[in-house]
Amino acid sequence: MMRHHPMEMERTSTRSRKETLRRLIGYVTGYWQLKAVMVLIVITTILDVLSPAIVGSIIDMVKEMATGGAPQPGRGIEGIAYRILSPFASWFTSVTGSNPEMASLLIFSLSLVVIALITGIFNFVQRYATTIVGQRATFEMRDDMYNSLLEKSFSFYDKQRTGQLMARATGDINMLGRFYQFGFRMLVSSVLLLILVLYSLVSIDLTLTLVSVTVLPFIFLATREYSKRVGPLWAAVREQNGVITSVLHENLAGVRVVRGFSREEYEEDKFAVELQEFFDININMARIRAFFMPLATFISSIGFVLIIWYGGNQVIAGALTLGSMVAFYFYLARLMGPIRMTGFITSMIVRAIAAADRVFDIIDAEVEVHDKEDATEIPEIEGRIAFEGVWFSYDGKNMVLKDIDLDVKPGQTVAILGATGSGKSSIINLIPRFYDVSDGSIRLDGTDLRDLKVKSIRSHIGIVRQDPFIFSTTLRENIAYGVQNANLADIREAAKRAKIDEFIESLPEGYETKVGERGVTLSGGQKQRVAIARALLKNPKILILDDSTSSVDTQTEYEIQQALDELLENRTTFIITQRLSSIKKADYIIVLEDGEIAEEGSHEELMERDGIYRKLYETQITGETGERWD
Repeated sequence: MMRHHPMEMERTSTRSRKETLRRLIGYVTGYWQLKAVMVLIVITTILDVLSPAIVGSIIDMVKEMATGGAPQPGRGIEGIAYRILSPFASWFTSVTGSNPEMASLLIFSLSLVVIALITGIFNFVQRYATTIVGQRATFEMRDDMYNSLLEKSFSFYDKQRTGQLMARATGDINMLGRFYQFGFRMLVSSVLLLILVLYSLVSIDLTLTLVSVTVLPFIFLATREYSKRVGPLWAAVREQNGVITSVLHENLAGVRVVRGFSREEYEEDKFAVELQEFFDININMARIRAFFMPLATFISSIGFVLIIWYGGNQVIAGALTLGSMVAFYFYLARLMGPIRMTGFITSMIVRAIAAADRVFDIIDAEVEVHDKEDATEIPEIEGRIAFEGVWFSYDGKNMVLKDIDLDVKPGQTVAILGATGSGKSSIINLIPRFYDVSDGSIRLDGTDLRDLKVKSIRSHIGIVRQDPFIFSTTLRENIAYGVQNANLADIREAAKRAKIDEFIESLPEGYETKVGERGVTLSGGQKQRVAIARALLKNPKILILDDSTSSVDTQTEYEIQQALDELLENRTTFIITQRLSSIKKADYIIVLEDGEIAEEGSHEELMERDGIYRKLYETQITGETGERWD
């Protein structure tokens, strides 16, 4: 039984299968290589259809020559092949002076070799061209998905598992690449071959055609039932693959915690459960495939029996030549190929649609925080931030901020304190518009943030978080991440202010030293200082420090604070910190409790009151008993 994973993205789109398939094909229809492939498919299919007719003509020719008769063109497609090749045989006879019958036999035989050669060359070109088209299409699709992910609001990621997103960006799009390279070409060639072969069969003998194709409806019914049963299973396979990727990604990211708590066996068992479900789905699908594929073969064999029985009687009665019967047999074999391939093609289309739906669900997911049509740029700002009756909820129900009013003047430093869950992080997440307010408004220099372009707002804001993200690249590139074409002198100056320059210079490769994934080769304090240097280099008008000195020792915090004292001049700054000693110089302090401002004022004003701030300050500074905050 499929289990529900609450953190997985549920499919909410209303796209039909036809709409998904049409959109999927839209990624390849614009390439000229695809048009060339279509032409080559038509040519190779026509040549493929001519081959059985030529074989039939050769058999009839040999029979006539053995009995002393003159070769005669057969019926339908066989006659067309005969008329195409006879002029070449006559030309060869006139040039070489050879026997006309032997010349015809030679030309007809060599034509099969030529057809095989041309077909082989064209098939190579087809495969090469479809590979180019398929790779370009998957490149565009993966690029669309990646760009879409970068544009998504933070609320989107609140509901997603990274492993699921990775599975869609890799496994699902790789599946679509196989469809573009193989399934699309086989679909077109099979449909065309089906049409031409049916025409060839009818042209040879209509009655024999009607007798032999009586099995086709049963094959189509079997194929339809196969598609109906296997479709949901393929969707389940792709979804479960995402679950496995999520679990694997999570455990690799948290391997130190797993090992530290000796939970290896627990994680192994948890992973084994997901693998078992993946195994069960695949086995169920294999069981269905193992039943329907031989069933299609059995039904096809009945058609061949009908040809031998009825066609043999026709040959004995003289109503049909032996060559025509052999050609008919080969045509039916070619007809059964596309029909039996229908199951494989159907399966691939079903898989492609399931994978495409998962990818399009990501691409089409609503961007909750986006620019209005008339949103404006804001090239220069003073830095005044005003919260006016702000309410905010992550889920639309439970308010984490309630009626917040706050007016921060340009250049002021505001410290935000509060217990876990009081709404500190929510406030600083609203300033760069990572989320939009549920009610009320936030104004920058008097303009509602929702009337400004998101990128324009964020270009003036620098952020240092409690757990800074360090990219697995060089220290120079990490510090310069927010500034294009930053020179090394400015990077070093920012590093000096963040008190990380001496450490970097002590490394063998200096600023070109590469750090591990997520900065694993750096200590917590070093990562914090790299992140601070990154914000300093950006030189923003608004600075957000989210517990940015929590991972450094007291001496390092003092050194960083000295640099920050100079940096904070003429900048609007919001500070969240656990250490009250570092915010005494703040112009304004607000204390949050249950999403509301419980106290506000300067350090001196708050100390004069016998309130939450004074108790908290005395607890940290003098060690008196009090409520613990973080």
